[in-house]
Amino acid sequence: MNFFAQLFNFGNKNKKFICPGAFSQVYIYYDGRVFLCPDCYMSPEAQIGNLNEQTFDEIWNSERAVLIRENAKNMIYSHCAVRECHVKTNYHIRVMPSEGIDFSVKQRKYPKMVCVGPDWECNANCIMCRPSLSRLSDEELSKFNEKIEKWYLPILKDAKELTLSTTSDPFGSRNTRLLMKRASEKYPKLKFNIMTNGILCDKYNCEQTGIWDRMGRIMFSVHASNQEVYDKVVKNGNFEKMCENLKLMSELKSEGKIKALYLGFVISSKNYHDIPSFCEFARVNNAVALFWMCRDWGGNLANSDEQLEVWKREHPKFKELQKVLRSISSLDTDYSCFNPYLKYIRDNDF
Repeated sequence: MNFFAQLFNFGNKNKKFICPGAFSQVYIYYDGRVFLCPDCYMSPEAQIGNLNEQTFDEIWNSERAVLIRENAKNMIYSHCAVRECHVKTNYHIRVMPSEGIDFSVKQRKYPKMVCVGPDWECNANCIMCRPSLSRLSDEELSKFNEKIEKWYLPILKDAKELTLSTTSDPFGSRNTRLLMKRASEKYPKLKFNIMTNGILCDKYNCEQTGIWDRMGRIMFSVHASNQEVYDKVVKNGNFEKMCENLKLMSELKSEGKIKALYLGFVISSKNYHDIPSFCEFARVNNAVALFWMCRDWGGNLANSDEQLEVWKREHPKFKELQKVLRSISSLDTDYSCFNPYLKYIRDNDF
């Protein structure tokens, strides 16, 4: 069975798994492009519209959106960026049609889960993401702030969860902090899922944005289990402060005040040897380690002199990555979840 079939269990005739993403969520990129899944924004076939050109009503049930939903119901995922899919995280929990999801190809209500990458402003710069710190100009900030009332708040009218952010740090971005504050004021029952580098994810900033007692799932993008590896990957970061805030989130999870705690690890040539230790780092912190491959989402890798994409077969350290993956007894545990393509790398000889 090839990788694509393995990912979606095509060989199992007794069960029909349908990814609910196309029916229950939407991802809005800061340039206005709209997708039915945040992992698919690099796939042109997955774009269902653009808020600069269409209303959300037109986009949500556009011809492309309907086609993708029809394909999903027939387990055709040709539009997906399958190598980036994490089937066990909050976006891709595969469910049976009887579990409360409206699988109509034309949706009557707006999405239950809205994921937004509002801008690119961040208080740290990971080497696989951006070459330097990102800061919006006053003019750019003003334009992005206008989108909060124009785009995001109306789209949240039926939402139960708002996920922030895939392109910046929610607390390091002035625009995203305002979005959280306005969304928390307008929708008192809305839950917030936060994707952050963790440096500013403390009680003060959560209270200031109105999300302190309304957080659902938290993911810290850490990429290392110790200071030495962290400093190679995260520039302008603060490992000590991140660990302090991680301890706080771990306590909230233990108290049942947040639903899930994830630690993100993007595998590159700088940190792949730290994978086993990171699994233990997640366990100690009562979190789940999520592993992805390093990918060029913003042009940084293409402009880098470093060979970071160690998961590619032609990379000189590819075999070493395989060896590390094979040294781990189980890639899926209560404290770790590996991108399916990494399992494919581990289980096959090339």
